[in-house]
Amino acid sequence: MTSSEGLSVMLLLLLVTRMESTPEMEPTFDKVVTLMERTSQNTILSRFNCSDPDSDPVRVFIKSIIPAVSCTSCFTVLDCAPEKCLHFIPGILDYTKAQSYVINVACTDNTEPEVSEVIQVNIIPNRPPEFVPTSSFVSAPLTSKLLPGSKVYDVKALDLDGDSISYSMTVLPASSSGNYVIDSSTGKIRTTVDMRMECRNSVSFLVTISDGVTVTGPLVIDSPITNANVAPVAVNLDAIVQIPETATGDIYTMLFNDPNMGDTVTYTMSTSNTLGQNQFTYGAVFNGEAKIKVKGKLDYEMTNLRRTDFVISATDGFCSSPLYTLTLEVTDVNESPTISPVLSSLQVCEGKGEFIPTLTVTDPDTDDSLKWSFDTKTSNSEGYFGIDEDTGNIRTLVDYDVDVGKPITMLPSKTFYVKVEDKGGLSATATVSVSFLDCNDNAPVFDTNQYYTASATECQAPGSKLLTITAKDKDSTREQNNDIYYEGSGGSVIVNALGEVIVQQALPAGSVDTFHAYAYDRGVTPGPKRSASPAVISVRFTPCPTPPPSLATAAPQTTATVTTTTSTPMIQKQEDNLAWIIIAALLGTLLLGLMTFMLWRYGNLCLHSCQKLNCKKTCCRPETKRLLTPRAERRPPMKRALRPPTEQIVNVPDPIGPGFLFGFWKERYPDDDFKSQPDRIRLPSPGDMEAHYPHTIDPVLDPLSPSVTEPEMPKKKCIIM
Repeated sequence: MTSSEGLSVMLLLLLVTRMESTPEMEPTFDKVVTLMERTSQNTILSRFNCSDPDSDPVRVFIKSIIPAVSCTSCFTVLDCAPEKCLHFIPGILDYTKAQSYVINVACTDNTEPEVSEVIQVNIIPNRPPEFVPTSSFVSAPLTSKLLPGSKVYDVKALDLDGDSISYSMTVLPASSSGNYVIDSSTGKIRTTVDMRMECRNSVSFLVTISDGVTVTGPLVIDSPITNANVAPVAVNLDAIVQIPETATGDIYTMLFNDPNMGDTVTYTMSTSNTLGQNQFTYGAVFNGEAKIKVKGKLDYEMTNLRRTDFVISATDGFCSSPLYTLTLEVTDVNESPTISPVLSSLQVCEGKGEFIPTLTVTDPDTDDSLKWSFDTKTSNSEGYFGIDEDTGNIRTLVDYDVDVGKPITMLPSKTFYVKVEDKGGLSATATVSVSFLDCNDNAPVFDTNQYYTASATECQAPGSKLLTITAKDKDSTREQNNDIYYEGSGGSVIVNALGEVIVQQALPAGSVDTFHAYAYDRGVTPGPKRSASPAVISVRFTPCPTPPPSLATAAPQTTATVTTTTSTPMIQKQEDNLAWIIIAALLGTLLLGLMTFMLWRYGNLCLHSCQKLNCKKTCCRPETKRLLTPRAERRPPMKRALRPPTEQIVNVPDPIGPGFLFGFWKERYPDDDFKSQPDRIRLPSPGDMEAHYPHTIDPVLDPLSPSVTEPEMPKKKCIIM
């Protein structure tokens, strides 16, 4: 493109631009308008035109609203073809906040600069409605003869703005508000009840009017009531009435007074204690009186029925009295207690203690206190018995003993007359027969001599009976109260159930077994008893006696050991071995007889020093077998005499020293088994030698004696077997 052509285009564009025109608003339209404050419908405030010479489409809008308070959203621009118009949309206009609004309306084609105009909207405040007449106090008397629907008063009002008026009303006192109603559109006040129900001398109405924006009032309408009906009143209520639980018939009369003479008075009673209410009947009002009577027997002991609180209201059919209270209290009256059964019996053990009669006391007075005592008819002259005044339990004050043979006679049965008395002095009596049983109240007692001694040998046969202990029981045979058995053991000696002292195992001579034994009874009630003190039993063991020489006398000893029986477990074990003991005794007897026969038959034989028998010659030691010591130094052999009795050997000492029985002094028991140490230098007694072998006594040389020389040994003589 040449420069000339470019210049031409620019001139053409400039020409086109200069030909565009801005929008135009018609200058003739309402720029100042008015609007009522209480306007409640859509309203066109102003109409105007906005056009564009170039025929471009235009847009009209509100550019601003001053002031921007209260109801700014109430204004808008609408298309009212072929015009535009400023509309008021109903809202709340508040004259106190904005008396006018300046609305800037603009028009634009969205290309050229916009144009605008200002419309001022002036707010005209709302005028409140007015009462006609304008007085705020009116007097409108009423009569008690008005029926429901009757007109009480007609309220008049006027609104200068032509707004509709609504009426509202408040009734004083509020308790009468339901007796009247006002028409909200006309203002007429009417009754809704018979005016005899308006139980007062006057009533007041407070009436207000409103046009929807402003409220006017209240208008006070004072309405005195002529010949007004009055509610009945109670004369003697708001009271507390105490009724004895024994009361019957009329107990209280309620008095009512009706100022409007001739009205029928009724009353209502309500209470939360329905059961208490049912104790009474309630009469109708007659001549102003209403009687309350007892329906049945009252009972103070029924705690939930002691007090009944009533709320009472009286009415003449139209007017009700205020609420009154009446409290009926049932009071306590002392009533006699009763005892059941009146005749009873029981069995108790003798002795000193307390027993409980099977008596049940019933006292209608639950809070009463009772005391027990013996009735004057009770035979207690001896003072043996007492009674607990709180529980009624009878106790023996002495050791009441019905055992036979006691020094003081106490009867096995007694009759008691008991009495229970309440705090008011009322009483009841009952008879109690008591049988005293001979119970096991005495323990066995050993005879005056409770120390027992006995002796046994160290070879005493097991099961041997040494003695019998005895005890006595003062109780009778009832329930085996005096059936006695015994128990005791010293280890080697026991006491069986029969009281027999039995050797269980013999101890060495010098041993003493001392132990205690007790006596028991087999009583059932209250149980068996044991003797308080034991019997002390002491058994001393001595050496075995010299055995008898013949079979005839020895045999009974062996058989006598099995005669004793005992109920103790250890003796029972010995009885189980009785057969073996008998067999051993028989075999021992047989062997003893055989040895006796051998001694008799071969007693004349000689035993040679070389251990050869020579029954026809004298036994001599050969001369060649002499001692090596010189003859002169030899001590002549001792001539041994026959063995003397035991008691002689003990008293006569051996001049050349003690003799020893070979093997005898070998200790058979440790030293601690001896009660006392034996004399080991005395010669053994014949009884000691019976249990040892060989039966030889040899001289013993005293090596410390220098004056004695050993003689030539003589020939040894034979010892007869």
